[in-house]
Amino acid sequence: MFLHTPSKYKIYATSQAAWDGMFASINTAKKSIYWEVYVFVDDEVGVNFFNKLEQKAKEGIDVKLVIDYLGSFWLSRKRIKSLRDSGIDLQLFNIRKHKYRGLWKQLWTRTHRKILIVDETIGFIGGVNIQKEMRDWLDIHMKLNGSVVHSLLRSFAKSYLISGGKRLEIRHLLHYKTRVNHHTLQFIYDDAHKKKSTVKKKYIESLTKARERVILFSPYYFPDRDFVQALWQARKRGVNIDLLVPLRTDIRIATYAAYAWFGIIRKLGVNIHQTQQMMHGKGIIVDDNWAMIGSSNITQDSFFDHYEANISFENKKVIKKLNKTLKNWIKKATPLTDKIWEKRGKIQKIKEWIGLKLYTFWHRRRL
Repeated sequence: MFLHTPSKYKIYATSQAAWDGMFASINTAKKSIYWEVYVFVDDEVGVNFFNKLEQKAKEGIDVKLVIDYLGSFWLSRKRIKSLRDSGIDLQLFNIRKHKYRGLWKQLWTRTHRKILIVDETIGFIGGVNIQKEMRDWLDIHMKLNGSVVHSLLRSFAKSYLISGGKRLEIRHLLHYKTRVNHHTLQFIYDDAHKKKSTVKKKYIESLTKARERVILFSPYYFPDRDFVQALWQARKRGVNIDLLVPLRTDIRIATYAAYAWFGIIRKLGVNIHQTQQMMHGKGIIVDDNWAMIGSSNITQDSFFDHYEANISFENKKVIKKLNKTLKNWIKKATPLTDKIWEKRGKIQKIKEWIGLKLYTFWHRRRL
């Protein structure tokens, strides 16, 4: 059975490191490259990947891409044509093709997954996109090897079909199972067409079972009452909870909206740490024996409006490495102390109120 040794896992802690790892695997591809990603544009970073993918396609390798239409809005038509002319099967994910959905759902439903599979044996999953502005971001991405990536293949095939791809082209991938029969590893997917979030359920279950310490990390933070209730119950049991977020994100409204929740969870005793550097990793570590990482932010749109992909694992050596990375980030971050919180000015508070109202209206969620 796959993953008996920790060498089968590899964790990357920055966008650049993950890019290097993915590029190296793509360069060795002999059979196929399947890639689903939210942001992939043809800037100075993306162009290197696109050129390599076109080269591989011309060599006869099966290259299929599912790129989100909105997330990769600035991907040029010229490059799209070039990719397709080289033989790459490129599908732009745009759920508006499905008329049975409401107009709001059609607009906001995206594929936010970041999945790459090379030769059906090497898989990547996490939070890393492809754009030059993200070069210096802190992020979490994982590389896997072996038959366990078959779950990613079936997931990719489903997204390919939703995006308008032909079933005949990926029929060979659909016989793989989404579930992985391995007690230390589990893939956790959210599908936007479902009313309940499997990832949110996992977050809450892990908070409910926590005994000593929880580290939560997400660039964007906008939970709901259920999530806050789970935090409160964990704190009542004496669980130490750290939340790591960036001081400033690339989506300013999300930063202001998050502050609306900081006031509440600070009263619960949750320790909030803010990184000076943009931190784009998403996940949770519980009691040093269980962890989950992937593409899901702790937000309502991630839980209910996006297609997401995450992975949980219990391998102690891998969790130790992830723990070391997160604790290092926390050590370098600035704690949101009472003094800093109370020094917030009226302008800042107005921005937070506006951010909260706009975010709530946009996602049409009850808090």
